[in-house]
Amino acid sequence: MKDDGGTMSLPREFQFSQSSLQDFETCPRRFKLRYLDKLRWPAIESEPVQEAELLARLGADFHRLVHQHLVGVDVDTLTATLESADADLQNWWHNYLTHRPADLSDAQIYPELPLSTPLRNYRLFARFDTLAVGADGSFLIIDWKTSRRKPPRAALERRMQTRVYPFVLAAAGTAFNRGRSIDPATIKMVYWYPQFPDEPEVFEHSTKLRQRDEQFLSELIERIKHSAGQNDFPLVEDSKPCKYCVYRSLCDRGHQAGSLETLDEDLEEALDVSALDWDPIAEIQF
Repeated sequence: MKDDGGTMSLPREFQFSQSSLQDFETCPRRFKLRYLDKLRWPAIESEPVQEAELLARLGADFHRLVHQHLVGVDVDTLTATLESADADLQNWWHNYLTHRPADLSDAQIYPELPLSTPLRNYRLFARFDTLAVGADGSFLIIDWKTSRRKPPRAALERRMQTRVYPFVLAAAGTAFNRGRSIDPATIKMVYWYPQFPDEPEVFEHSTKLRQRDEQFLSELIERIKHSAGQNDFPLVEDSKPCKYCVYRSLCDRGHQAGSLETLDEDLEEALDVSALDWDPIAEIQF
């Protein structure tokens, strides 16, 4: 978007998310092309295409099964729909039923919950796969991950989602805490993999981490605003992520898509094809 003087500016109504912030961290040019220019570029992101599409579909199917179960659909009814389903999906569903987080059993469950909070005169948005509010006043954010490989904990810790989700809940979750502010120390976030049901990755939150993340996210948004004002969105120096970016040919970073077999865990979230396309749900704003 350009102002009347012809310079680039970040729209006042722009809404940040972990995805857009991660894109800027990965490659500022990618952020500009996707979120400011809103450019759709018909390049294949990864090879083989059929396998990538299958993984995306299985991931979406698993999320829908979990969502339907958490809103009260009978287990037998859902299981019956899988008689002719892919073996991976059947296995994931079995693992979910037998190994899902124990916190779900006696908690108030909010599946597919959207929340947003103001930050630096913009809104920061998060959509939780599942929020479980315990009777003891604890809060558990669950993100269901259907990748075939489990990233190292250090990679998950660096992920923008690990910072954004607890921060947004602490800032905007008073409606789920009887109108009171949420103590960051009562928040945990877990990445739960149906492929690895006994290996969840749990991240504790705290007041110190909340302060750290607020400073980090605020500074990142300010960097993006500055980049927009200067129309300065350079290409990432390391071209490794470009192999899995739809804009690689536009940016003269090659034409051949990267292989799923050699996909680095840190780059897995850069795959658009693995993003879930949920029906829009009106967000809760604070």
